Amino acid sequence: MADKLRKKPAKKPQEDFEDDGRVYADMSVIDDITPSGSLFGSGRKKKVPKLDQDGYPIEEEDNSIELTKAEKKAVTKGVIRAFLIYALIGIVFISLIFIFLVCFWLQ
Repeated sequence: MADKLRKKPAKKPQEDFEDDGRVYADMSVIDDITPSGSLFGSGRKKKVPKLDQDGYPIEEEDNSIELTKAEKKAVTKGVIRAFLIYALIGIVFISLIFIFLVCFWLQ
């Protein structure tokens, strides 16, 4: 019984450990997702422009889409209709709760 209670000898530490520099879990994305006013007092890192082979910054092209007046109106109408549908559903839900309370619960 005393043999079972004895501790096993500790493993020998690895000797001649060499770091080969590989990154197993890159944590640099944390800097991108932290809010500007974080608890640690440091804000987001400033964006460093990408550099080409000679060290000059690469200019980014503007790929935004210009909409015509008719397209802007169509998008606006679609957004308004979507919000009106949600508002109508909310009004119907609140009125059903009100009817249930007045007709059934309070009588």
